[in-house]
Amino acid sequence: NYEAGRMCGELVQEALPDGGKVAIFVGRLEQDNARLRRQGVIDQILGREWDSTRYDKPGEVISGNGFEVVATLTDQFDMAKGKANVEDILSRHDDIAGCIGLFAYNTPLILEALEQSGRIGKVKVISFDEDERTLQGIIDGIVVGTVVQNPYRYGKDSVRVLKGLYEGKGLDELGFDADG
Repeated sequence: NYEAGRMCGELVQEALPDGGKVAIFVGRLEQDNARLRRQGVIDQILGREWDSTRYDKPGEVISGNGFEVVATLTDQFDMAKGKANVEDILSRHDDIAGCIGLFAYNTPLILEALEQSGRIGKVKVISFDEDERTLQGIIDGIVVGTVVQNPYRYGKDSVRVLKGLYEGKGLDELGFDADG
């Protein structure tokens, strides 16, 4: 997830080559996948070295390398709150350059809020997962891109790791590093 977050960060950098203000939207940060995705995005856009153990507190503005992460907003899987979070960012930051959705449902909510505010196409949208509305947004040119992980591969690799660990092998012997 950290590496996938960095890939998402690369999309942010491509979309905003001169940097700018961005906001991150996610269901919750108590899950490792969310925390690691977020940190990967931040580390990539700020031009930091790889370190999946780093953790920037979500309540702080984080800036560097031409970017300013103005907020990371969580919604605890409440869709109304998720959309309200985007609306809040749009009202507080007229100059927001990008919105990043880390869970499948975040990007459709970002798109709804941008459309209702008349800012669709004016704010770059970068995504995770393959929600149908996100994919249509890519086709329509209003979503820059999305990072999609392979659930089949996750299952296959999980079984391989568990079997190897049971046999006393380390991750490095199985062809994985500590970050997967």
